[in-house]
Amino acid sequence: MKSQRDAYAAVFGLVLGVAAMTGVLFTDEYAHAAGAEARGYDALFRVVASEPRVVGDLPATAGPATLLACNEDLE
Repeated sequence: MKSQRDAYAAVFGLVLGVAAMTGVLFTDEYAHAAGAEARGYDALFRVVASEPRVVGDLPATAGPATLLACNEDLE
């Protein structure tokens, strides 16, 4: 009997959660927040793409052997 009550509570919670999310999705605030998040990610990716990639003092063109040697020296 307890497992049946738990199942009813889980279904009720799921239905309530879906109804709440549906209500939020149809508001302008959600669209505004989603747009702001997309613009933020776009700005972040542009900054990351424009910066030169450097690992310590080594340029991004350093091969795996150079990076491995650098890590061994640090230990």
